[in-house]
Amino acid sequence: MSVKTIHPDYQIHAPKWRLVRDAVEGEQAIKRVPERYLPQFVPRDESRYKRYLERAYFMGVTGRTRSALSGMVFRRDPMVVAPDEMGFLLENANGAGDSALQISKDALGSLLDTGRHILLVDYPNIEDSIDFESEQQIGARPLILSYEAEALINWRYELYYGRRVLSLAVLVELVHDEKNEFQHDVVKNYRVLRLRDGVYTHQVYDDGGQPMTEEVIPRMAGGQPFDHIPLHIVGAENNNPDIDHAPLYDLAVVNIAHYRNTADLEEAGFITGQPTLHLDTGDTPPEQFAEQNPNGVQLGSRQGIVTQGGKVELVQPEERGLLFRLKEAKEQEMIGIGARIVQRAGANETAESARINASAEASSMDQVVNNLSDGMQEALKDAALFLGIDGDGIVYRLNTRFWEEELDSQEMMALIQLGDVGVIDRRAQRESIRKGRVHIPEDMTDEDIDAANANNPIL
Repeated sequence: MSVKTIHPDYQIHAPKWRLVRDAVEGEQAIKRVPERYLPQFVPRDESRYKRYLERAYFMGVTGRTRSALSGMVFRRDPMVVAPDEMGFLLENANGAGDSALQISKDALGSLLDTGRHILLVDYPNIEDSIDFESEQQIGARPLILSYEAEALINWRYELYYGRRVLSLAVLVELVHDEKNEFQHDVVKNYRVLRLRDGVYTHQVYDDGGQPMTEEVIPRMAGGQPFDHIPLHIVGAENNNPDIDHAPLYDLAVVNIAHYRNTADLEEAGFITGQPTLHLDTGDTPPEQFAEQNPNGVQLGSRQGIVTQGGKVELVQPEERGLLFRLKEAKEQEMIGIGARIVQRAGANETAESARINASAEASSMDQVVNNLSDGMQEALKDAALFLGIDGDGIVYRLNTRFWEEELDSQEMMALIQLGDVGVIDRRAQRESIRKGRVHIPEDMTDEDIDAANANNPIL
């Protein structure tokens, strides 16, 4: 098998990813390969199809929805708890000037498009003879590299001491072809990450499938090898290796179907929308009509025709038709799909609807954002291993308060009363104000609340 071997699941999902990517990019991408999304006429008619394509327009709902969802998440900065020694990594995570926040923004967009994003913590190759202090002096540092779903072409998981761990990952990287400094050609390199007998190794292959480097063993602070591949696959539903459904896929499908409807509607409008002259010559024979009207029939207020009997009328179709209704229906469907991505339960829903919508507090966007937070947090912890820093206390959480939320006057009064009778304590009251609803932190037991009220009685 070659290093270029593609995972079977990748082959299944790649066309879906391309569809969403094109819908997000907009009309330019949709029309780049015209017949991919707008079928040719049967029999083929190149001239007519060209005009058909030009009249069609793509409503960029998918791209605008993606931007809006991203804006809802990043309207607030993430909560970050990390040692001061890692500040440089938060400011320049990938070594190219992108901060951890910028990587999070890019990763969120990719997650919405494909349901998957890849974070790799990369380490410089350090000779075994160099100690940790020397590493610090020469400025050796880890990097958090971000890859879109399309870059991870192959992977494998195995059971290792009762745990399912990543044992192989193959990443495709596009790099500048250095053979000609004036060209902008790129070539493919294949970064192969392996877990051999519990030790992480790293190797690079060229586009011909030949090794470009030796298989090296990256080491953490103190010279110990890593016992896992520091690559984190972030998913839309969970961070397991299986490929998740892309959140924007359903919207993109309807968006493209709407595009086809507009193409048909514009075509029909062009053919039938212009007024058509209907001329009934009555008792006038064709020869006589041609003699009496040597210039034919011309429309306009200063033109006329001569007939004996008969009538003249303009025929024009009605404004609304089936194609128009189909287009409108898809517009409403796109609105509904976009809303469901961020849907949360309302305060006045019935018990039955609450049961059905049990995941209201974990909407699609909540899941995506929390999964990305977990991935970034684990990546920072892996980076800490190289730096010799205890990463147990590292926290990276993206905002999930997508709307401004605040308690109304009745809820505020209820919150005070709950504190007065000892049901909640001051911490829970503050958390409730922050979240915009009455809320008791999950890590607080009844004993914790009772102890807090006993030590700090609410006056």
